[in-house]
Amino acid sequence: MNAVAAEGSAMDQLLARVAEFLGHPVSPEWENAFRAVPRHRFLSDRIWLRDGHGGYDICDRAAQPVRWWAAAHADAPVVTHMLAEADGTRRPLSSASAPGTVVAMLEALDVRPGTRVLEIGTGTGWNAGLLAARAGDAEVVTVELGGELAERARATLAAVGRSPRVVHANGAEGWPPGAPYERIVATCSVRRVPRPWLDQLAPGGRLVTPWASAWCAYGTAVVERDARGIVMGRWRPGGSYMPLRAPGVRSEERLPDTHPERAPAEPTELSPWAVAGEDYQAQFVIGLLVPGVWHAWEAGDERAGTHATLWVRAENGPSAALVEVAAGTGHTTVRQSGPRRLWDEITAAYGWWHAAGSPDMPRFGFTCGEDGTTTAWLDTPERQLPEPTTR
Repeated sequence: MNAVAAEGSAMDQLLARVAEFLGHPVSPEWENAFRAVPRHRFLSDRIWLRDGHGGYDICDRAAQPVRWWAAAHADAPVVTHMLAEADGTRRPLSSASAPGTVVAMLEALDVRPGTRVLEIGTGTGWNAGLLAARAGDAEVVTVELGGELAERARATLAAVGRSPRVVHANGAEGWPPGAPYERIVATCSVRRVPRPWLDQLAPGGRLVTPWASAWCAYGTAVVERDARGIVMGRWRPGGSYMPLRAPGVRSEERLPDTHPERAPAEPTELSPWAVAGEDYQAQFVIGLLVPGVWHAWEAGDERAGTHATLWVRAENGPSAALVEVAAGTGHTTVRQSGPRRLWDEITAAYGWWHAAGSPDMPRFGFTCGEDGTTTAWLDTPERQLPEPTTR
């Protein structure tokens, strides 16, 4: 099989995987874009793949060509750049998103020939290339914070015959010179929609962005501005993206000292897996109702009688909770410290969601105020969610 045939076969298989993920065939318009702007052309020769143990393995194209090619045509994300931290650890800085997730977002965006589009987060440039193939090169502006990433993306786009405008700038500010935009799409997650994006969205326009909370990075927000200027959105399941970066922001900050393990243990009926397990709808709700709080699992010590441990921390302030599940019996206790009783807040939020019938994500929406506030609601704007506790 020659190179052209091999590439065509790999693309056919990738499109089949994407169709399986979507539950329907990829539309001819986006299939044509996929073939015209192949993903593998935007990947560096050295990529990082999940190792199955919470970390990443380096995959070098020269040393592992078969593995690299398979990863390029898999419906899975690929890390393209790592950032070295001060302590010697490395964390993902840029990636090529899973193709199925990319198509789902592009379908939600509803781009057509001639649609004016702003993309936040150029990354590899692949998504910008797909947008340019659909809307037209002159209609697409893509903004990237990293100067080297922007230059590489611009060169790769040119190599595949695409020429959207690639801007090296802070994506949180959008790109005012090209506004207004009929469509805005982000390839990074946000906890609230930045006001500049909304200001640059044309009446009747649509904005699609991955969503995140301190608790969970999950979901996609689809936002629309009506002819009156009112901005409302709804959430959809799926999508887990790296967060929006801004210049001068440190990747981590020292947290206040807190020692929930010193607090007295109290029984709790709420399973930690109910709010921090595989139910991402529940995690989404916890993130909405208990903002600014994150969690981390720790393997238990069976010899010490602990099966699993869930740590809960407030991003600002000394509040924390420690949830422990006993080995053998499954008896669950919680220890809480600081001015906020975080586990009590989480229990109340989960109780509200359960009492409401455990509504799924598409039933939740939000209204964006002129002052930058976001008001979340269930089903209709008149049914606002309980006021979150933040102190």
